[in-house]
This record gives sequence, C-alpha cells and structure tokens, in this order.
Amino acid sequence: MNRNPETTTSTEVTHDEPAHPQWIDRLVELHVLADNGDTAAAAAAATWIAEDGEARRVWEDVARTCDQVRNVHRGE
Repeated sequence: MNRNPETTTSTEVTHDEPAHPQWIDRLVELHVLADNGDTAAAAAAATWIAEDGEARRVWEDVARTCDQVRNVHRGE
C-alpha cells in the first residue's frame, strides 16, 4: 500500500483497528479542505487515492458519512 510516506512505518499492525490512524486523519483533513474549495488539497488527495486502494476506500467512506450528515441537517 502506498500510504502517505510521512506517516507510514516499516511495521504493519494487523488487527481490527486502523493500522495508521495518522494517515486516516490526514486523509480526512484533505477531504474537508477539498470539500471546502482547497484545490491543492483536492489535487493531493486525488493523487493519493489514485495510487492507494485503501486510501480510496477510506475516502469514499468519509464522503458517504459527510453526505449522510448533510442530509440529516437538510431535514431539520
């Protein structure tokens, strides 16, 4: 997997918790920035998720969650 090289270590943890919550936090941060018009964040995220299937899966999960939150707030 080609996770963000700043947070990837040589030892992989294999259990049910995220192996590298720091890379997930960074991906969520990029998603929020991109969703609010930050083109540099959007470009960085696009490159990352194009190269890393796990990052793409997390990105899609975050996008679905954001859509669900938006839909709840529209219904209020």
